[in-house]
Amino acid sequence: MGDNKEQTDIQSLLAQKDTTKLSSFLKEQISDYKNSEMFKKYLDFVAKCPKYSSRNIRMLQKQKPNIGHVGTFTKWKEQGYHIKKGEHGYKILMPNFRNKYENGKPVLDEKGKKVQELKGFSIGTVFEDKQLVEYENLPKQVEYLNQDPNNTKDLFMALSEVSEVKIGLKPLEVDGFYSPQDKCIFINANLHGADLIHTLIHEVTHSKLHTKSEAIFGDKQYTLQELEAESTAYIVANNYDIDTSKYTMGYLNSWGLDKISNEELQGVMENIQKTARGLIEKIDLELEKRKNLEPKKSKLQIEIQEAKKEQKEMLKKHEEKQKKKPKKESKLDSFKNKFKGKGE
Repeated sequence: MGDNKEQTDIQSLLAQKDTTKLSSFLKEQISDYKNSEMFKKYLDFVAKCPKYSSRNIRMLQKQKPNIGHVGTFTKWKEQGYHIKKGEHGYKILMPNFRNKYENGKPVLDEKGKKVQELKGFSIGTVFEDKQLVEYENLPKQVEYLNQDPNNTKDLFMALSEVSEVKIGLKPLEVDGFYSPQDKCIFINANLHGADLIHTLIHEVTHSKLHTKSEAIFGDKQYTLQELEAESTAYIVANNYDIDTSKYTMGYLNSWGLDKISNEELQGVMENIQKTARGLIEKIDLELEKRKNLEPKKSKLQIEIQEAKKEQKEMLKKHEEKQKKKPKKESKLDSFKNKFKGKGE
């Protein structure tokens, strides 16, 4: 009943096209995410569509709680997909920018480009994957780590490149930890597969967000930092279809979402989205580099490869030459042909 009322409220505000009231409404409803199931839905959506802001994600979920992948009409079209006729999209807030001026002149950045400033927001439209003509034929995601045993190594190496601090593997009583003093992440050397990747993402998040942390176990700041790190780890792992939900949700519940203020929760949710987006974009770039990186061959290997290629070409030419030659008559065939017809 509550969901229906909220959907009615947001539809009413969308009809008014009042972006200020919409922003206030979304801020007031932030407490809904103190429920662990709602919070998990938020994390799941960020994993699917990390480029959408925290506010737009919450806005989309108010319109449809279990909404799938979304994109603008143009984005879907660029990928070769088409929206079904008669479909109505979902609304998001889109930022509008304008050139920044000082003393009547445009402000330029270090590269000489015009600096832009936020003018305000307007309402834009996106469409869900289920609204596509080709929905049934969309490629299905396969668990990343199960596609190839080397994927764990590739992800680990990509995260190592993305990390701004050193990563060390050694036997530990815990899965891992980040040491701001040493500027180093320590990971339990006994971890493998999904556990290894999940722990590393968790600690990389700490190293990016909490570099000067003086939080003490059990205090409010420590709780907020753990919520940010574990949520980001869940999102990034989920983006590569690594399921850590059993561990993550129990972990998050232990830190008590209901014990933090609405303002703190909003800050955490915004940090989670921005950090996860940044990590995913950088990891993807590193994975692409590794995919395109061919191992260098030695001079001897190159010479052997060229010799084999030359040998194949010579053999092919010889076979073609042999096919073109007229077939020689054997002595027996010649004798038979000479006396053919005699005595008949």
